[in-house]
Parts: sequence; structure tokens; C-alpha cells
Amino acid sequence: MHDFVPKISIIFPSYNGEKFLHRNLDSIKQLSNLNEIELIIVDNNSKDSSKEIIKSYSKTLHIKLVELNNNVGFGKACNLGATYAKGEFIFITNQDMLFIKNFFQEVLIIYKNYKKNQEIIISPAIVFEGNGIHYFGAKIHILGFSYSPNVGQKLPHKQIVVKTQRISGGSLFIKNELFLKLGGFDSIYFMYYEDTDLSLSILREGIKMYTTSVPYLIHQKHEWNFNDFRYYLLERNRFILIFKNISNYRKLIPLFIIIELILIFQSILIRKFKLKIRIYYELFSKFKFIKYLRNKSKKKMILIPYQKLDRNLDPILLGEMKDSIFFNRMLSFFNFLLKLF
Repeated sequence: MHDFVPKISIIFPSYNGEKFLHRNLDSIKQLSNLNEIELIIVDNNSKDSSKEIIKSYSKTLHIKLVELNNNVGFGKACNLGATYAKGEFIFITNQDMLFIKNFFQEVLIIYKNYKKNQEIIISPAIVFEGNGIHYFGAKIHILGFSYSPNVGQKLPHKQIVVKTQRISGGSLFIKNELFLKLGGFDSIYFMYYEDTDLSLSILREGIKMYTTSVPYLIHQKHEWNFNDFRYYLLERNRFILIFKNISNYRKLIPLFIIIELILIFQSILIRKFKLKIRIYYELFSKFKFIKYLRNKSKKKMILIPYQKLDRNLDPILLGEMKDSIFFNRMLSFFNFLLKLF
């Protein structure tokens, strides 16, 4: 086992994932190029039987289990996993994903065909069980929103390989050397938006990102639940992303005021108003730290002008209000305003 030199290192954090891990690991066992694969799992101090389940596969999979004493979040766990990786390539994913048999063979073919004279990154599609799209390419909006506009739609059966503005942290194929050179994920996000932040670093470097409909991963969920914890992190991290990465965001302040008024109204309708206010309070109370973060980013890298990001907002952002005539009209009006900037 210790003489094994893998080509690909699969990396993912585990956290109380006992209901997902058996199917996840069984799908990895049936990969057609299993003899080229190692698996690095960083456990974020699970309280269930996750670690025992993972250890039970040690005789059939090349597994390195890294056990932590606390939950460090998705990005930091993946960064740690990458330091243990022996493969030329790493594939970062989640504990609740399922692999199809020829997944990596097909990814490597795409890599070979599209690499040419410059390194590339591939982020294959993810579908919910039931075949609705979870991720098939994504955009980064000038107001910090980052999403797949085709969520819930049917994934094309034929192979479509296209450039994307943002990779998914649940489906990231990249050379390990490049991932480490880019600095990996920023752990400040804890969870959500760390992949958007990394994508902006990749855009700055001029490296092309691709997504593909074949192969794809299967997410062991039928939909994307919008609970309070997810809402809090998504909204908070959206602001952090902007302050950290966008060079001229002050010019967008009028738009921010308008969209935030709309989002406050939406938060009342979906019963998350108190959470929204808590996010504002935390951002204002940590203003000095956020300013420090921005200054640190300026010294480390060139910030991105908002003009390089997407300007059109899609109905998928309306969530539970996507069938509302009022909110759709508001969205159309707001998209009109966005064209003026």
C-alpha cells in the first residue's frame, strides 16, 4: 500500500455524513481506473459513525483519513487534504456525491483535448438524484451573487464542454501543484463562496475553466434546501467576496441599496428578516477587519473591476418567489438599471 503512487487524489471533508458515505464510497469503489486513485478524507470532528464507516473501506480503497478535533469548514479541510495528496491531479468534492464508472477516464480525455498550451481546470456537472441540474457552469454577478442559472433543468445527454466563469467546490479537477500555487480556498468563508473566491483568483491568472455535461456527478439530494444556516452564510459571504475582490465596488453603491431593500422585503416574506439584520450588524461590527482583509488583498493581488463580471440577474435568484409577477417585474426593472452601469 505504501508504494502506491496515484494519478488522482480525491479529496473531501466529512462531517456527520453516515447517511451518505456508504453510497459515496461504494461509487468510488466501482470507478474503472481505481488503481490510479487515492482517497483523502478530512473529518471535521464528526459525532456520528462517519469515521468508522470510512475506516471500514480501508481494505478496498487507498484511503488516508485525517481526523480533526474541531470543524474547520469546507475550504480549510480541503486545503489540508491537498497537502497530503500524492496524485498529479486532485479532485475536490463532497461526502454526498456519487461517481459514474468512467468519470475520471472521461475527465482526462477532456483535459487532454482542451489543455493545449496552457493549464486548464475542469468542473463537471452535478445533478440532483432525479436528474435536475445542481451545477452546470455558473456566473459571478457584479453584486456578488454566484449561481448556476440552469438549476433544476434537465442535463443534456450528449457531451457539451463549455467555458465557465465559476467552478464548483463539489466538482473540481485541477493539478495539485496549481491548486497549491493559487493558495487553495480562503478559509474565511467557512462554507459557501470559497469556490467563487478561488474562481476569481483563477480569472486573474487567465486560466480557463470548463464545465461538461458528461461526465457528471450525482448529488444524493433531490433539491437545494434553503435553511437558516445556508441563508446566513450565503448572504454574509457575498459581501465578503465583494469587499475582498472587487476594485471599484463603490460605484455600485446605488445598486446595492436598491437590491438590499428588495432582499429585505424578500427576507420578511420568507421569515428570515431577523437573520438578515444580524448579517448587517455583524458586517458593520467587523468593519475594521473587513477593511484589513481588503487592504491585504490589494497587496497580494490585483483586484477585479466589476465590469468583468456578469450583469444580468436570473429568475432562479427569486427562490420561492420565482412565480411572483411582482418580483419578476422588479427583477426586469433591476436588470434594466444594471445595464446603465
